[in-house]
Parts: sequence; C-alpha cells; structure tokens
Amino acid sequence: MKLNSKERFNFFGTLINVTNPEATLSFLKEYNYSDVGYISFPDSSVVATAQEDLELRGVLNNSLLTLPDGKPSELFARMKGYKEVSTVSGYWLCRNLLQTNLTHYFLGGTEEKLRKIADSVKAEFPTAVIVGKRAPGFQDVNYFKSGNILTEALEEINRLKPDLIWVGLSSPKQDFLIRSHVNKLSHGVMLGVGGVFDYLSGDVKKSPNWVKAIGLRWLWRLAKEPGRLGSKYWLTIRIFVGLIFRPKR
Repeated sequence: MKLNSKERFNFFGTLINVTNPEATLSFLKEYNYSDVGYISFPDSSVVATAQEDLELRGVLNNSLLTLPDGKPSELFARMKGYKEVSTVSGYWLCRNLLQTNLTHYFLGGTEEKLRKIADSVKAEFPTAVIVGKRAPGFQDVNYFKSGNILTEALEEINRLKPDLIWVGLSSPKQDFLIRSHVNKLSHGVMLGVGGVFDYLSGDVKKSPNWVKAIGLRWLWRLAKEPGRLGSKYWLTIRIFVGLIFRPKR
C-alpha cells in the first residue's frame, strides 16, 4: 500500500488518513524533512473532544498526517470500504523510526522521564541519533491554545534541526502546542504521541499483544488507571452514543 497523504476518511468529523503501519513507516522514511509539518494520533477520546472543540478539529484536519489510532477508527474505515486501513501505534512507529538514520528530539514529560527514555533508547537502539530533549514544565491547555510558544525549546530545535520532534504531552494540550510551534520550525516534523513517553521510559507497562489484537487496550488502560481515565472514557462513550443515534437530517 502506497500512502497518499491527501486521501482521508471522515470519522465523525475528523479526517483520518487511509493508511496502515507499514505504509506510514515507508512514507516517513522517504519524507523530505525540510518541508515542515505535524502528525496527529487521535484516539476515540480525542475525536470525541473534537466534536465540541472546533479548534481542535481544525488541528487534526490540517495535519501532514492524522493517523488511525485505535480499533474504532480502523473498523469504521473498513466498514467504509478501506480494507487496508489498520491502527498505527505511535509507540510502534517511534521504535521503528529509531532504527533509521533519521534524527530525533523529545519534547515533554519531566527531566527524569527523559533521562529514562534516553537510557532505554541507547540500550535497545544503539545507532539511534537523539540530538536533544527538553522537559517544558507545566502549562495548561489554554496557554498553547492562545498561541504561546516555548521560546527556548523552539530555538534549540531550530538550531539542532532534528527530523522528528516527538511531543509527549496529553491531548489536546500537545495538539495546540504543535499548532503554535510548527509554522516557526525551520526543519522537521512534529508528532503528538502523548503516552508513548510513558512506555518508552518504562513508567507504564504496555498491554500484551493479544489485548491490542482484540481491541481492548482501552480496557487494559482503564484497569490500570481508573481514577485518571474513568471520566475521560465515560465522556467518550457518551458522545459517540449520541453521534450514532443522532437523527438523520
């Protein structure tokens, strides 16, 4: 499958690329990183949030790539006839791109988490080139939604010119950070991968492959973090039920 960056399907208002892991990996291996852009990985909760936040929907729909992240978007695409679409995991993609000659920068998390990521990557991918990393400190979502930037981080990124800037914050915070920074980049692609930083650092254990295969990764995560994820998942379910049973116009 050859990835056409313009071909997308409409998943409840969010335009998601017709792609799969192998096609996405091939696209990024061949990409010209002097052409700046960003990649979004909206799971169902982010798609649900975008129903009520049109700014967020705009970020998702104007990306270089917006990837199918999770079984719901994959199954929806296949119901619409896109049989080659399958979930593109940010974790899988990052691990595979660390095995290329592309250069990397990690933005997000804490200094301790970034140190763990650097140590883990060095041990498992000794040829990977991490040119920089930065913990931005806490800012709420409105800080980035208002267009504010991380001046020191942006200056460092533009000086180091990494090909891939991995952004590890929560959504939609990371989405608005990317929007406010991408047009000021001189080189590279920003990827909003959220919880991937937790997996790379070893702070959170990845679910077994069989859990992912049957589409119950969300339930695994909920069992691990019920306090943090319970209300988020309930909101997602409520919004999608409303969308599915909304009267046709």
